[in-house]
Order: sequence, then structure tokens, then C-alpha cells
Amino acid sequence: MSQEAVEKVLGRLITDGRFRRLATESLEAASIQAGYRLSPGELRLLSGSLEFQRISELAERLDPGLCRTGGYP
Repeated sequence: MSQEAVEKVLGRLITDGRFRRLATESLEAASIQAGYRLSPGELRLLSGSLEFQRISELAERLDPGLCRTGGYP
């Protein structure tokens, strides 16, 4: 597993509304499109433990200056 990739995906879920919306449909597709290389195990673990409603609630509390405004890098 790549802890760095997992941490980047988690951070991106919190700070990027577009990525978060895509990930609610397919975390795998969103990750691939954003260039994150997650193993099948990482995808399974993340998909099984993420609560997108709670992530969205956290994201709403962030200062807009901490959030991504554009698309993918």
C-alpha cells in the first residue's frame, strides 16, 4: 500500500468538491482521473470506510482559502 497516495486522496476529498462528487460515483475512476495510483486493497479499504456525507460536512467548515477551486492538476 502507498500511504502517501491514500493521504493525498483523503486530503483531496476534503478540499476539492469536484473530486468528491466524482468519488461518490466511483472512487476508483476519480482516483485514476486525478492520477492517484491506489492498489485494489487501498480502494477496497477506502470505499468501505468513507462516509461521504461526513466528509462533505467537514469540507463545508473549511476556510475557502484551503479548498481547491480548479480542476485536476
